[in-house]
Formats: sequence, structure tokens, C-alpha cells
Amino acid sequence: MVEKTEKAPRGDEEELQLSELLILASMWMLLGFMLWFYLSAFHGTPARIASEAILSHILGSDFYRIIVEPNQHFLYQVETQIQFTFRDGTTDALGFVVNPLIFSYGLPLLFGLVMGSDVGWLRKVVIMLIGYVTITMVQIWGVVWQSLKMLAFNFGEQTHAIVLAHGVSDASIAMGYQLGTLIFPALAPIFVWVLSNRPLVEQFVGWQVGQIGKNRN
Repeated sequence: MVEKTEKAPRGDEEELQLSELLILASMWMLLGFMLWFYLSAFHGTPARIASEAILSHILGSDFYRIIVEPNQHFLYQVETQIQFTFRDGTTDALGFVVNPLIFSYGLPLLFGLVMGSDVGWLRKVVIMLIGYVTITMVQIWGVVWQSLKMLAFNFGEQTHAIVLAHGVSDASIAMGYQLGTLIFPALAPIFVWVLSNRPLVEQFVGWQVGQIGKNRN
């Protein structure tokens, strides 16, 4: 007689698969962070162009442009037409530096999760494209609101009054800045990965969306 081999409990199998995903995602994430940092001048270009257009629309003639910081290419240099008197007594057009990477760190996180999951390469590419578009929108939001926050609160009453004159209130700046700094960058990659890998998530948690309605009935 052929003895039947007992199957491992499903919970153990899921736990092993989840641990494998975490290990693979962590390894891929290291590569993702390196690519994200060293290629930031390229993948951050759409966010820079869009942020420049939005700030130009909001601030009008008081805004000039956004360029890549000459010495550190992962930074943006926001230039305005506002004549500002500096501490040394000189007066010149005001400019300041914004770090766009603090709004797009979700890109290497998503890269690690996608590359660690067991889906086909075509699906991985599609998910990464969706994630890139989503995180670029988060980056645009963050750069715009951080720039407005710095103009309103970092350079005194002169620039604060100019921002208010363009119809941007302190409350909207506070809300936009907090969302762009604390909420959207952390949640965007998780939402993209979970929504695009629902079967895998259901496998890990042990239930399916359709079962909720059945259990209620």
C-alpha cells in the first residue's frame, strides 16, 4: 500500500510564502534604492516640469522656474522673481532648494515588493508603471506644497504676504504640506501594491473579499 503524505497546514505554507516575499522584497529594495537615487535626475524630470507649471500658475509673475541644483542633481532649485533682502544686506531674487526625494521614496519600496512577488514579468512592468505615475503625482504634490510652505513661513512677512495675495491660505498650506510629507508618500506604494496583487494578499490573510458577504448571510 502507498502511504499518503500529509500536507503541511495551510497557515504554515502562507507564513513561509510571506517570509519569502519579505526577504526577496528587502533584497530587491536595496537595488531599488540605489537606482532611485542615482537616476533621480531622470525619473524626477516629469515632477519638476509639472511642479514648475503649477507654481507658475499659482504665483504668476512672482515665480520664475525650477531647475536641477547644479552641485547635487537629486535636488530642485526653486527660483522666484521676488526681490528679497538677505541677512548680509544684499537684495536679489529669492531662490531656495527643495529635496523631491522625500516625496518619492515609495518608488524603491514598490520596486522591492513587485520584484519579490511571484507574478509574471509583464504584470510587474505594468504595476511599476502604474506605481511610477502614482508616486510622481505624490511628488508633484509634495514639491508644490513644500515650496509654498517655505515661501509662506521660512522667509518672513514679505514672502508670506505675497503668497497670501495669490489666494493661498495658511490653512491650505498646512493641510497640503502635511498630506504631502506624512501621508501620501507612505501610503501610495502600499495602495498600489495591494490593489494590484489582491489574490496574493487574500492568500496571506486567509480570506477572500467574496467571503465577507457569504459570512454575513
